[in-house]
Amino acid sequence: MYAVELYFAAPFEQYVRELWKGLNDEGLTSNMDEIKFNRPHVSLSVYSQLPDAESVIQRLVAYFQNVSSIEMKFASLAAFPTTGTLFMNPCVTRELIDLHTQYHDAFQDFHEYASMYYIPGNWNPHCTLAFQLSPDQLMEAMKFCYGRFSPQITTVTEAGLVKLEFDQNHKCVSSTPMEIIRLV
Repeated sequence: MYAVELYFAAPFEQYVRELWKGLNDEGLTSNMDEIKFNRPHVSLSVYSQLPDAESVIQRLVAYFQNVSSIEMKFASLAAFPTTGTLFMNPCVTRELIDLHTQYHDAFQDFHEYASMYYIPGNWNPHCTLAFQLSPDQLMEAMKFCYGRFSPQITTVTEAGLVKLEFDQNHKCVSSTPMEIIRLV
């Protein structure tokens, strides 16, 4: 699997990493903290495969060299109960929706490989704090993060393509960067 991700300015990235570490230290979850090369992010798209990763990288570099950084405000905690995922979701602005839609328009030839959860009209942007939690773990993780949460404003500074690697139990073990592009 592959993902195209948006990355943030250092202070917000550190804030999220501290939440990941805290969840791990409290024994609530270590999912995000255990994934090699993982960075706090919002995914624009997730693909089951890419037919020619090198040509995709070239296209991504050319595309994102003309994309301006945008501001994101994270003002709430939320969950996807069916997957046991706890996350912060950004305020959905016209800028964010336009960025997502324009990306998918430019890469529509990969639509057949895209996860339905990341296509326009179906996308719920989020920055994952923990996933694959039981209902009880999800509630405990929510309580932990709620006590440490404060609204955050950050800038999207980079975009990247990562290769997601899984172990035999389908647990993500690596989010290997294939290319990281600085936004203008």
